[in-house]
Amino acid sequence: RKLLRVILDFQRPTNIIDNLRWLAGFNFYDIRTGSVDIEKLNKGQSDEDKLPDVPLLYDKYVEWGLISEKEKEGGSHKFIKLGLVYDTRDNESNPSKGIWTEALLMTAPRFLGNNDFACTRFSAIHRQYFSIIKKRLIFAYRLGYQGTLDGETPFYLYPLMMSSFSTATKSDGLGGAKTLRGILRNRVIGEDVAYANLEFRWKFFRTVLWKQNLYFALIGFSDVGQACRKISIDKSNIPEDINQDLFFGTSGESLHLSYGAGFRLALNENFIIAIDYGFAADGQDGSRGLYININNLF
Repeated sequence: RKLLRVILDFQRPTNIIDNLRWLAGFNFYDIRTGSVDIEKLNKGQSDEDKLPDVPLLYDKYVEWGLISEKEKEGGSHKFIKLGLVYDTRDNESNPSKGIWTEALLMTAPRFLGNNDFACTRFSAIHRQYFSIIKKRLIFAYRLGYQGTLDGETPFYLYPLMMSSFSTATKSDGLGGAKTLRGILRNRVIGEDVAYANLEFRWKFFRTVLWKQNLYFALIGFSDVGQACRKISIDKSNIPEDINQDLFFGTSGESLHLSYGAGFRLALNENFIIAIDYGFAADGQDGSRGLYININNLF
């Protein structure tokens, strides 16, 4: 995948309710997808180290029509974004109390050139922070839901996680460093998805070093997500000799759970180095993952 993303978002106070802001923006995505370039990867490799040129899962989905001809190579999409944001955090990067809640609408209308895939998507995210022991122990949680309200969404846009402010270059999910730690990236996909993150943040050591405030913290977390509405697919073009049990689950959708622990090094309450190690509760979601990032997950 090749991704070009341009986001112009603006937030201003509503002047109606304290801490309530309106959001408006224009988002452009140019996404190009395709199969793996085996020739490029094998260039300069000895015969025993070369990768075999075999059909990948992407190739099979294209062959069977699960990924259509008009979406298999990606495309360009122009979104209008509208929303409301309610924010009472005492510190943006490292809150110990308050609420950060948002409701967003992103629409890719036909008059902007989104002819093949005009669609409208909705997202709601609620985050809240509690100071259990002042300056020592914080409990934080995030609840999120997003889904398709209208239109047809191409397969490569389903993992796009909507938010009023993106803290990552690639905001994909569910699964991975920014949504479900320990679960494979983009593992949970659906027309509608819901997710939750729970964290206890224990700041066990504080000091001043070279006139800079410094603290260390340990994190215990659990993440969970689920596809609430499945993407409809047509399996009629799959050859009869294909064992579909190898490609499609038969047990139905259920909760995808992960858990783990992390470490934080924070400088002046606004620069945070975050290290998390997560485990997937179900082997079909992956096994474990190590994540090193800047700032808290939420």
